[in-house]
Amino acid sequence: MKSQTRRQNKLSRSITANAVAAVICGYTSFNAIAADQNSLTNEEIETIEVRGIAASNKQDINNKRFSTGVMDSITAEDIGKLPDVTIADTLQRIPGIQIRRSAGEGSTINVRGMPQVTTLLNGEQFLSAGSITTLQPDFTDVPAALLSGIDVLKSPQADTLAGGISGTLDLKTRRPFDLEQGTTFSFTGEATRGSLSEETDPKLVAFAGYNNDDFGIIFTAAYDEGTLANYRNGTILTSSEVKDETTRDFNGDGDLNDSFYSQRFYGVMHRETERERLGLNTTVQYRISDAVTFTGDIFYTNMDDADRKQGMMIDNARGDNWAYSDSFIPRLDNDQGGQIYTVNDATFLARRVSAYSESLTNDRESTNVSMLFEYQGDGPLSGEFRYIHGSAERGHTENVAHGYLTSGAQHGLLRNDGTGATPVNPNGVGPDSVAVDFSRGGEYITLGFEEGFGSDINQYNLVSTYSENNFEEEATLDVARIDGRYEFSTEHLSNVDFGIRASKRDVERETYILVAPFTTGDLSADVMWKDSGASLGDTNGDGENSVAGGDLTIGHTNFFSDLPDGWVHQVSDFGPGGSNQSFYLIDPKVMDDPMAFQNAIYPGNKRLANPSRTYQVKEQTQSAYFKFNFAGELGDMSYTANLGAQYIRTELDMLQNQLGSARPCSLCTASEKTGEKWLNRDYSDFLPSMNFNLNLTEDFILRAGYGKTMTTLDIGKLAGGISVGRTRAGDVLAAELGVSPDLLVAVQGRQNGNPDLEPWRATNYNLSAEWYFNESGLLSLSAFLMDIESFVENGTVMMGLPDIDGVIRREVPVTTEINGEGGEIKGFELTYQQAFDFLPAPFDGLGTSLNFTYAPSDSANVDVYGKSLPIQDNSEKSANAVLWYEKGPLQLRLAANYRSDRLDSLSSAMGEGVMPFWTKSTLYYDLYAGYELAEDTSIYTSVSNLTEEKEDIYAQWSDNVITQNIFERRITLGIRTRF
Repeated sequence: MKSQTRRQNKLSRSITANAVAAVICGYTSFNAIAADQNSLTNEEIETIEVRGIAASNKQDINNKRFSTGVMDSITAEDIGKLPDVTIADTLQRIPGIQIRRSAGEGSTINVRGMPQVTTLLNGEQFLSAGSITTLQPDFTDVPAALLSGIDVLKSPQADTLAGGISGTLDLKTRRPFDLEQGTTFSFTGEATRGSLSEETDPKLVAFAGYNNDDFGIIFTAAYDEGTLANYRNGTILTSSEVKDETTRDFNGDGDLNDSFYSQRFYGVMHRETERERLGLNTTVQYRISDAVTFTGDIFYTNMDDADRKQGMMIDNARGDNWAYSDSFIPRLDNDQGGQIYTVNDATFLARRVSAYSESLTNDRESTNVSMLFEYQGDGPLSGEFRYIHGSAERGHTENVAHGYLTSGAQHGLLRNDGTGATPVNPNGVGPDSVAVDFSRGGEYITLGFEEGFGSDINQYNLVSTYSENNFEEEATLDVARIDGRYEFSTEHLSNVDFGIRASKRDVERETYILVAPFTTGDLSADVMWKDSGASLGDTNGDGENSVAGGDLTIGHTNFFSDLPDGWVHQVSDFGPGGSNQSFYLIDPKVMDDPMAFQNAIYPGNKRLANPSRTYQVKEQTQSAYFKFNFAGELGDMSYTANLGAQYIRTELDMLQNQLGSARPCSLCTASEKTGEKWLNRDYSDFLPSMNFNLNLTEDFILRAGYGKTMTTLDIGKLAGGISVGRTRAGDVLAAELGVSPDLLVAVQGRQNGNPDLEPWRATNYNLSAEWYFNESGLLSLSAFLMDIESFVENGTVMMGLPDIDGVIRREVPVTTEINGEGGEIKGFELTYQQAFDFLPAPFDGLGTSLNFTYAPSDSANVDVYGKSLPIQDNSEKSANAVLWYEKGPLQLRLAANYRSDRLDSLSSAMGEGVMPFWTKSTLYYDLYAGYELAEDTSIYTSVSNLTEEKEDIYAQWSDNVITQNIFERRITLGIRTRF
């Protein structure tokens, strides 16, 4: 692999390219533009095409060096080849970026601790099917092979679309005019195998391009399948409990005033994520005249995925005296004057043991179309017009099945068909105990059952099944913008950029559950939780549905041995540390179609809308910007600078559903819709920005940046429904309100989506020093400060809600999300890159890239001791190290990514604050090796997560690990050719 050069004879094309790059993104140095325009002639012009590790590193350094603000860049090493498996995995190599993983692969990112990051496609907004309501896509949607590079802009600039609090990503696709003249074809084939899933997955990438310098076209297609193992041990559902037990003396001090802290649900879970992904990109460029160029893009993604879980889950089902151990660990004082204890190794009296299966599916599709007209005449004025249309849709389903091994009698779950009360699982058993070891002496959490427990299929009964949190959402995006530049011939003012932009985004979501009719006697109701012990109760009070032993239950037994062929299989693989025993489980694959599965158990299912999570939002924005660009000399030093501002006005129309206290179904999560109304609001932001770059020497640059930023909230946090809690007025309140004592009046509410939330806003400061000691060497130190106006948190507001007769008489407390206190994130980034080409052969092929980020943060939340907690998912420290070797036909690269502990989520109130769940520090290694068989053909292998790193999640105390997410090693073999 090597860098290649080509020559062109067209002056206008290179000038236009420079001008357009500056207009769209402001990435090109104004000094460089001026130098290009002064020195270019109609003679041949040399252009570099990036190929190989060393060449891409040089290009990344060059992009950073000649940028007009603080930024980092990653360039694909060849057609269809970003350095890592996914876009997010590639981005984690950039200082200041931390990623979140889905099934072990990078899915979304934080920049300097904040996930409020705008992602652009070729300089403008685009719509992703995996994140229709937000501005950052789910990067698992987008095949990395479609991209030629990524820029991460960390200091705001007036001509960059506002939306990123901490930064902006610009995903870039290839352009036909960047290819060699004539035709270019490229093909990549891969096979990937997981160390735990033991599945072999294919990937194919095909590229075809043509360029005759006046017309060019590119077509890229990427298709892949993936089955990724993602085991979970420990807490399966994070439901924290403090047992205020008074029947045991935990510490042997003679009193009974101590408590036991635990999670209710423990288990071992075999989990696999299956994905099928297709990406298509077509780009056409046509030189209409010497002054006008047209570029058209179609960017299409389609991904179907299923996240399937199956495993054994135990819980105490509201029982007491659950954990027994000789090693209770004291943690902090409780309200009873004693202490709260935890255990790392305990025996649990499991009230319920469930064979749990779950299927979550997603169908995602998006199309983004862009049309760009660029004008570059002979005069000082240049500009462009761009129109974008995007559409995206997503369907999501959730389907759950609980198969009992225990009888249900242990926690009082009975059924009654009229002949008397019996356990819901009459063939079930009752284990004396289940051993849970959290000490991780063998590194993994283990769950130990009695020998032979669960070996008989006749002991299993499908007691409960349901499908909820399903939704269908769709969105459209339309953008029109005009950008211009006017050149000056003054000593310092180089040019001025200006533009206007208008956009419209419409989002619609319908959330629904599946309900089936349950009927007994004169009672009938639609039911979501289809449980063998479900009872509609004696609602008419005449005892008609009451029999000896309690109310009639409607659900029936569904023994595993009676289920259709292929539904049940035996599983013993629960990942490293899992039980070696075999259990019978419903195959989650048969649950991918919730309607078919639910109808096979309880016929007559139908979709029932859940209005509390159903909404429509129309967002319109109008913006304008100006930016003055300067370049010149200050004594013996050259400089570039820009000063500008962006004004943006946002208008929102939001559908807010009103919900009553009644439900439209029995045993369900849906609310009764009593009305709806459209809410309207608008707000404006003026966002000044400044960037100053001083070349102290030819190789040493100082940068300073200032800017105000804003980003709109997740639309799901703005819309939804308000549920109203009502009660009988009574004599005192009735007299105050002037109503009947029997009137049901509003007393409280719950709002899903707060239309009054303000967008995220911050003021950012950047300062960096960069030393480019050779063409492949960089040493830089960047400091940053983000002053964030407020964080979104749960809170209470007073709102006027209607009484049962529809009249609003007073304000009542409503729980919702609010704008809380703000805070600061400040830190620094240190980067070192170098190719060691000065070493004697064969070591002259070595190179390295190292970076470290320190970004502490604070929020308004505090832990159980009252200590301030950081922003969720932000690691205070992160680092990357890449060692590479490229010599002749051989390429090698070893990469490491480190993140320190990070706040995962917040649980129940305890002590002086809330119980925090933390993810322990992680260190991931990835390996790549390639060999060039011929000039344009290479074979390669890559290994991601080389050491099978896992995620340990602990509650407050680092030795109190409660959950483990276990990811696999994935090995890829591939071949790449181009001609």
